[in-house]
Amino acid sequence: MLFKESIKKTQERFKEELKSFRTGRASVDLISDIQVEAYGASQPLSQLTSIGVQDAHMLVVEAWDKSIIKNIEKAIISSDRNVSSSVDGNIIRVSIPETTEETRRDLVKLLNKKLEEARVSIRRAREEQKKRIESNEKSGSITEDDKRDQIKSLDQDTKDVVSSLEQTTSEKEKEIMTI
Repeated sequence: MLFKESIKKTQERFKEELKSFRTGRASVDLISDIQVEAYGASQPLSQLTSIGVQDAHMLVVEAWDKSIIKNIEKAIISSDRNVSSSVDGNIIRVSIPETTEETRRDLVKLLNKKLEEARVSIRRAREEQKKRIESNEKSGSITEDDKRDQIKSLDQDTKDVVSSLEQTTSEKEKEIMTI
């Protein structure tokens, strides 16, 4: 896989992971990716329901098929999102509790762990690309000057991507720590 494709996938995965972080306010992204067993397969909640924000601490999930409401409720409860739910006909109300200071600190620790995983993935992609560049130089398809320039460009791209991820993390951390 090429370096640019690899880092793009890493960035997209990282941004998707950030969506599930609780910030103390109800957000559709908090539960939309929860996997629900329905129709013989595991599917994201967003493909089986409509999800709306009722207020700052309440989401409303409306199932399109009443027969899977129990499966949806079970998936929400068993998720690691620290939310509670109650069924009201074909509507499930998902309550998002206030985040405590300790919970927010734990979320920031998890956020930084996810950032480090993304950094490692980017460094791995950089090393693979660097090896390809060095291999090209050894085979004679590029000159030593080309190798130096490509590695310099690779290092700058890596630095830019990591900086972008750190900026995104910093913004999310502020959002999490804001009461």
